[in-house]
Amino acid sequence: MNSKTYESVQGIGKTGQSLDTFGEAQNQFNADVLKELRIMQLQNNMLLRQMTEAHAEIAKLKEDNVRYTLKLSKCQAELESLKQGVKTADKYQEELNGLKKEIDRLKLTARLNTNAIERLTRNDDNTNADA
Repeated sequence: MNSKTYESVQGIGKTGQSLDTFGEAQNQFNADVLKELRIMQLQNNMLLRQMTEAHAEIAKLKEDNVRYTLKLSKCQAELESLKQGVKTADKYQEELNGLKKEIDRLKLTARLNTNAIERLTRNDDNTNADA
């Protein structure tokens, strides 16, 4: 789109460019510029609406990010608590295993002692019966 400018022609007896032709061309140019300007305004409004929607979406995503970060921190704290609980449970399990071994040892000792007492009792009974 080229703009039109009035060009006067200098000299004696020269009338210059016809103003009617220039005016028509200028009016057409002005109409084309106005049409382009309105198209640009519509595009600008559309872009502004899209930008507003994008800002709203970004704000929502930021809120979600904060919420999920807090949730993640809570989960990490619970995980640490559970890890401590597992360590405590492992410690208790070790103690229980030690107690079970001790109980098994005591049972075995008691059984051996019972067997020894029975043998001694049988030997005494046999010796008393022989006498």
